[in-house]
Amino acid sequence: MEEITKHSVERASEEAVKLWALSSSQYPFQNKLIQEHTNITIIEVVSTFALNARRAMEVLPPKVKFPLSAARWNWEPTKGGEKVAGLWDALNRIIHARKLYVGFEHMPEKESVIEGGAIIVPYIKAETDRKELAFIDPFALSHAFLYGALPALNEVKNA
Repeated sequence: MEEITKHSVERASEEAVKLWALSSSQYPFQNKLIQEHTNITIIEVVSTFALNARRAMEVLPPKVKFPLSAARWNWEPTKGGEKVAGLWDALNRIIHARKLYVGFEHMPEKESVIEGGAIIVPYIKAETDRKELAFIDPFALSHAFLYGALPALNEVKNA
């Protein structure tokens, strides 16, 4: 494995862990400063993750698929747009996005641990010049990499 690929594996792993944490957290509904910084941080983390994960995954056979199947939050899109099902497709959409949004949703009050209500980030939305706006689960994205792609990449690295 080339050094640039090894570096990308490490960077993608670091960013996947950050994305896991960011997409698992509750944020105060009444604190716009925290929401703004969370929004910026998630965009930066998911963008860095996507670039490095995609570069690293270039060494894997193209037929190997990693589904986005492990959700942290129970959700379905309520507006138009598909729910992206695979890691490779999600990475491409994020890398080539012309529009990239963080989706904040209200957490049920009985489950919130924050006074005044909480919001969570169950999805990001991405649109490219070739693909319409679609929903990507950031937790499932990090899970698919950490538990699917990363072990496969480590096998290649250790071969």
